[in-house]
Amino acid sequence: MERVIYTIRYSSGEKTMNAVNIVTLKPPKAWYLDSRGDEDDTIGEYHLTSLGPRKTRLEMTFVESWKIRNYPGKAEYLSDVHRIWDKYAAALERDYKRHR
Repeated sequence: MERVIYTIRYSSGEKTMNAVNIVTLKPPKAWYLDSRGDEDDTIGEYHLTSLGPRKTRLEMTFVESWKIRNYPGKAEYLSDVHRIWDKYAAALERDYKRHR
């Protein structure tokens, strides 16, 4: 099992926030996220399932623990998550096409 550890520094209004992310790789079909941040802690599991020779499904499950009072509502949070993952998916598709 291998681990990737990275930090994030981001701005929330006028405040600068930090988070440490530990991703445990479980090749070839899964990985696990443990994130500890100033605003929240998150654990996540990712699992790939083959749907045939040219299709793969990515399933993700997250548990979010907020440390701040005014955390985003579910709709706002999901909107942000979808916006971010739409960018990741587009980048993965480009990378896949480039290396075929």
